[in-house]
Amino acid sequence: MNTRIMSITDLKVEAPFSTLFPVGDDTLAGIRMDMESNGYDDAFPIIVWEETGIVVDGHTRFTAALAVGIERVPVLVRHFEDEDDAILYAFHLQRDRRNLADEDILRCLQLLDTIDEGRDGGKRTRREQIKERASELGTSESKIDKARKVMEHADDTLREAVETGDKSINQAFNEMQDMRRESGELKGRTTSSLACGARYSKALGKLIEEITRIRDEGWEQVSIEKALLDIETLKNIIDS
Repeated sequence: MNTRIMSITDLKVEAPFSTLFPVGDDTLAGIRMDMESNGYDDAFPIIVWEETGIVVDGHTRFTAALAVGIERVPVLVRHFEDEDDAILYAFHLQRDRRNLADEDILRCLQLLDTIDEGRDGGKRTRREQIKERASELGTSESKIDKARKVMEHADDTLREAVETGDKSINQAFNEMQDMRRESGELKGRTTSSLACGARYSKALGKLIEEITRIRDEGWEQVSIEKALLDIETLKNIIDS
């Protein structure tokens, strides 16, 4: 690898790198404002694939610099064996910087599976693949399993809802399973996502009402440690 200063017009922005992690509007606005005041921070060079000139990482900084009118930017030039090698490098950089949202998990899972098939022909068992993906994406094996089933069985509308952030993986999975049961593809009792949502809202309302009453009457018999432990239990239920 080596660092150099390059004309921003000499850099190429292409898929799949430009679409791996879409540029967030708030993040872009913040970086753009900083560049307008302080110029480009050389501590954060744009990473470029040596053999192609394609931006592998740093798309938000690239977009901000272009918008501000910065003509020359610091670039870290790196050699990659092929596109898959460059994609995996970009993925690991981004994964270490952020908590992946469900839409990120679904998109990255599709990408990693495609690369994996090309490299080892899918020789590992499904369970082994799920365990590895959960570790790579920093999430639970249950979520990866549900995400993969959404990819395999959900219709385009449900998949797109997850990809755009309109639905969580869990929501899409539950709706998909209900549809499959109704069609006879799956056996078992059909559950109503709407009914579940209504029951949750009702239960939460009662819980808040009762806790508020206890607070008003005094917390002397409830330790802070106990209350925080109970909240952590609820969080674990939700996460699972």
